[in-house]
Amino acid sequence: MAQNLMVWLLERRVVLEERVERLRKQLADTEAEVARLEAAEVVYRQYQEDADAGHPDAEAWQQALEEATGGEPAAPAPGAGVTPGAAGQLLIPHCGQDSGPQDLPADYQAIMGIVADGDGPLQAKDVARELGLDPVPAKVEPVRGKLRKLAERGWITRTAAGRYLPR
Repeated sequence: MAQNLMVWLLERRVVLEERVERLRKQLADTEAEVARLEAAEVVYRQYQEDADAGHPDAEAWQQALEEATGGEPAAPAPGAGVTPGAAGQLLIPHCGQDSGPQDLPADYQAIMGIVADGDGPLQAKDVARELGLDPVPAKVEPVRGKLRKLAERGWITRTAAGRYLPR
């Protein structure tokens, strides 16, 4: 009986380790897709601002959008400026001595403000609620992704329990 139990335990462990590996790959793929969509959102917002100001350069913006979403990068248009996410530029820069929240996009600045004003460690759903979003997975997960990115880049601290604190 003990031998059968040990065999079952080993087999179960192998099955679970394989599942963990598949889920890690799926998570990495999903995070990459979220990053591409975030880049596309920034590029689109900048295009809208330029269009509203009356001076869009449609060819340059189309190129930036394709690069941000993983499309084939086109040759740079003459005189095209650098856009976030282009040429290896990070949309969310690493936090440094000379950097401040003003270096972040507006949605990340709002998240930083909520974390800074929190009474203690905050969960992603708490931040989503403060942003006026429903605490449902479809709304919380994008916020969680932004919190993780801020933590990875040194803007905030992530606890072992997955809660977030200001640095």
